[in-house]
Amino acid sequence: MVDVLFLKRHCCANAVLLGTVLALVNGCGSTRSASREAETPRRPAAAAPDSEPEALPASPEQVRATEGALEHEVTLPAVLRIALARNPELTEARERVRAAREAAPAASRLPDPEFEYQLWGQPIAHPVSFDETQMHMFGLRQTFPAPGSLSARSEAASAQAKVLVQARRVREQDLVARVRRAYAEYYRADREYRIHLDHIRLAQQALDMARAAYQGGRGAQQDVLRAAVELSRMHNDVAGVDRDRRTARGLLNTLMARPAEAPLGPPAPIRADKVQLRADELMRLASERRPEIAAAQSAIRARESELDAARATGRWPSFMVGVQYMYMPMEEETQNYGVTFAMSLPWLNPRYGEEVRAAEARVAAERSALSSVRYAARYEAYESVERLKAARESLAIIERDLLPQAQHSFESAQAVYRGGQADSLALFDALRSLLDVKLERERALLRIETALADMERAIGGPVSSSQQREEK
Repeated sequence: MVDVLFLKRHCCANAVLLGTVLALVNGCGSTRSASREAETPRRPAAAAPDSEPEALPASPEQVRATEGALEHEVTLPAVLRIALARNPELTEARERVRAAREAAPAASRLPDPEFEYQLWGQPIAHPVSFDETQMHMFGLRQTFPAPGSLSARSEAASAQAKVLVQARRVREQDLVARVRRAYAEYYRADREYRIHLDHIRLAQQALDMARAAYQGGRGAQQDVLRAAVELSRMHNDVAGVDRDRRTARGLLNTLMARPAEAPLGPPAPIRADKVQLRADELMRLASERRPEIAAAQSAIRARESELDAARATGRWPSFMVGVQYMYMPMEEETQNYGVTFAMSLPWLNPRYGEEVRAAEARVAAERSALSSVRYAARYEAYESVERLKAARESLAIIERDLLPQAQHSFESAQAVYRGGQADSLALFDALRSLLDVKLERERALLRIETALADMERAIGGPVSSSQQREEK
């Protein structure tokens, strides 16, 4: 630091000191605007969807009203409303965003003003005789960072807060996708449970027919035993499916921040969606709405602002201005004042060049991260659409061909067995085939719903009606 001390005796030193302090205070308030004027021109930043208003969660009254209906029937919109309002992960993300927004303005503030007191020339023989002191000096000083550095740091903090905003959106969309998958799994388990109960009823009827035929001398004991084994196997299957249903119910309750054992009614039906999107449309939507891409863009702006701050700090000196009031009891003129001015010499310190190169490397890293996120989003959209196509084709084949054929085969085998023209082997093979086809239909619906959830996650939001196209 290079210090220049101007001393001047003045009988009105108190008035001068007061005026100087007021000037310092006014300078503190105007430094930020002055720094912005002195800052070098900045690159224009591309607009990104990171300034959209945050969607407010449902009110506690709305959540309680929605939760009260869950014991009668569970619907996907109701589960989503409760999960988005209560999930602690989203609450944590909202608080982190609020903290970052509150902290961002602090990056543009000046350092603290400093007060100093110095005692000069106190005789050692009279250490507490302050009227024999040569000088009592009281001072105030303020440091002003390099022009442009404060505004650049403030912009970096604001951009970093926007990164957290997008991180909150990522968690929200992840939660929506998890809820949709859990709901589809709950629906699948509930439907399989009910299908198994229906087939247990059919197997019981077949067992009754086998016993009646055996007692009437028209059937073999082997048919009765085969029917009993098939019925026991179905009971065993029901136990596993019921376990899956309870597990899916527990997951849904957990996502809604409810006890895992809280009661839930049967799920509302899932209908196979008949919409699809073109690949180029999906890529456009992912680029516009994917929060990870917006977060990466905000991270680039934050690192660029940090680079501007590092360059400004290495290019321009920082300044310190101070004023002192001096009381000299041993002098004829007892009251005096002084002014201090100092500035840094950053050109002599190689540290700033190293910090600039490190900041440039961080900018390059964030740009590579943005490219990586874009490629990942495109693949996720492509992969989810391919899974959606395959699941729809599978469901179409099941409903058009397999299900009617299996139903006809079972009815035919049942009629033949009742007529005493065949044993029970063909009947139970047809019954098992019908059960498998019905279960596969529910699993195809599950795959469709899961693929739709993943597709909407890949493009960063739900598919609007204007973007949907009916399948031919």
